[in-house]
Amino acid sequence: MNSKHLLAAFGVASALLAAVPATGFGAEAPPAAKAEAKPEAKSDVVTAKGKDYSLTVRTPEGWQADTATAKQYHGEALFTQKGDSGAGAKILLVVQHKFDENTGLLVDGDVANIRKQFPSLQLADLDVKHPTYPTFTKTLSQPGQFFQYEAYMNPGSLYPNVLYVGMSKAKDPATPAELAAYKEIVQSLKVEPPPAAPNPQ
Repeated sequence: MNSKHLLAAFGVASALLAAVPATGFGAEAPPAAKAEAKPEAKSDVVTAKGKDYSLTVRTPEGWQADTATAKQYHGEALFTQKGDSGAGAKILLVVQHKFDENTGLLVDGDVANIRKQFPSLQLADLDVKHPTYPTFTKTLSQPGQFFQYEAYMNPGSLYPNVLYVGMSKAKDPATPAELAAYKEIVQSLKVEPPPAAPNPQ
């Protein structure tokens, strides 16, 4: 994968956690989206709308979603624990344009690019799956520096985008509670085409 097209979830880790020098986001930004937390009946649900999609995701109990800060990282929502002093995990939801249906190659591309900077990068499996969308996951780490948990989901060939949920943690691995929140976010994602515009009369 061309490095300029790397979905820089790793850039999120470096920028948010100052674990490593910032690697920045990919040169190609995802489709513009407008995301907002709905404060009405379901205050735990975040809705994001783009030109060719509309998605919802649930905020885990004890966590908060920040859509304004997420935009700095080309994301839809940035989840942090309430009352976090800065050492806790950060979870970013991103919608990225896909070039084909080989979603697993995105994980391989992330690994290859990050390994250029960290030759001793460690990889591990990540047990999280979306109930409907094919999910491709991996845990990337440099113990003592950072842990990055990645999940790419492909909602199908009718959609031009893939969904990415990355969790970044400095120095220590995610706690069981942080992993549970991460899984809840991944499993609650739902994407739909935008409503068709009404025909002018």
